[in-house]
Amino acid sequence: MSHAIHSGPSHPDAPANQQRESTAPTSTSAVHKPHGGLDALSRLLVGADGKAPKSMPPLEQWNPPYCGEMDLLIKSNGEWWHEGIRMTREPLVRLFATVLWREDNDYFLKTPVEKIKIRVEDAPLLVVDVEQVTDNGLTYIRCTTKTGDIVIADAEHGIEMRPFSHEGNTEIRPYIRIRRNLDALIHRNAFYHLINWSTEQTLDSGHAMILQSGDSQFILGLID
Repeated sequence: MSHAIHSGPSHPDAPANQQRESTAPTSTSAVHKPHGGLDALSRLLVGADGKAPKSMPPLEQWNPPYCGEMDLLIKSNGEWWHEGIRMTREPLVRLFATVLWREDNDYFLKTPVEKIKIRVEDAPLLVVDVEQVTDNGLTYIRCTTKTGDIVIADAEHGIEMRPFSHEGNTEIRPYIRIRRNLDALIHRNAFYHLINWSTEQTLDSGHAMILQSGDSQFILGLID
């Protein structure tokens, strides 16, 4: 018997466009460029040995002044673009991902000395790999982002389906909370694994695909 799942995502999977494209800010206010640009910002985040820290920086303890906006966009497919050009230096992207900061619906790069506003089309992080891992007889879902975050789906790192609208189109996409108030979009290929690991159950609202991770359960979609 075939079922139609209402909440499957349809993420863009086309190869990245390497050509320059316009990323003009949507706000009508002027964009104030922080001093020094990306290279200067990256130098603030490395240690004395020139290497990025292995642990997450204590962003909650930093209270830098707001220093304006940077023409940096995280697209809905997880790509980072700076001044209309896709960023291909993955170590630099990973470094900046460690200082992502969210206040309400605004996103920033936050260092000890400056807080710089950026634009995010959807979620700032992207889950590209999921695994089933077992501990003490329970099976958990482990999620890994493109920028190196690893979390277990649980009450603190919940998976939810919610609508995303872009360029006149609306679709239901899967997300997981990664750290603080930052979410990651779950890539379509990874989401297919979650669907395969889920089971059909009957709820008050009807039949649904339920994913189990340890003691936590997550609804991935309703079924006709």
